Amino acid sequence: MQNNNNFNSKTVEREKDTNTQGICIWKDRSECSNCSIKDKLHCHVHIKFSLYFGLGVFAAIIPALIGIFFSEFEINLLFIILIGWIIYALFFFCVWESRILCSHCPYYANDTQKTLHCDINRGAYKISRFHPEPLKKSEKIQFIIGAGILIGYPIPFLIIGKQFLMLILTLIGIGIWITIIQLKTCPVCINFSCPLNRVPKEIVDVFLKNNPRMRKAWEENGYKIE
Repeated sequence: MQNNNNFNSKTVEREKDTNTQGICIWKDRSECSNCSIKDKLHCHVHIKFSLYFGLGVFAAIIPALIGIFFSEFEINLLFIILIGWIIYALFFFCVWESRILCSHCPYYANDTQKTLHCDINRGAYKISRFHPEPLKKSEKIQFIIGAGILIGYPIPFLIIGKQFLMLILTLIGIGIWITIIQLKTCPVCINFSCPLNRVPKEIVDVFLKNNPRMRKAWEENGYKIE
């Protein structure tokens, strides 16, 4: 009886939030059976998307860290360099990116969850309300700048430390990461206005038709559904 009560409680909570937000990915999966794009978008959490993102990131981070460690930096400076990178990464993912990019994603919509449950920024605290409209041009520019700083952070230190092999491997790792997400993640990502998103317009149109709240916000910002 207790298990049934827990199940019913979670169902009511989900339905209450769905009624509030009107975002289809938060409905029960059984309601997706008749969706024409159910297998064409990342509408539900799956560990494979975390692996795609994580493997690419490590391909770039590992040679960068090796190069920085083997550079002839004093221990205090080495500590500052690494802590600086960590602090900026936390700021970018948990504050900057969360507001300008993640807050436009349907995964941000569930008000009953205070942290993100998507496969990329899982566990990040939601610092903003959900924005159903697409990103503004200024937000796209901010994201590109912020991500560029994060990715490019170790490069000057590798050059100063004359760790050119690790620099080359880091650049290759960055290329691998971008290639992986562009092939495996971005073509199915439901944050459609992200600068990296590659979902075809016809699929975006179908998703918006299934989500009137987002459709209204997008059309009010000039988007045309065919």
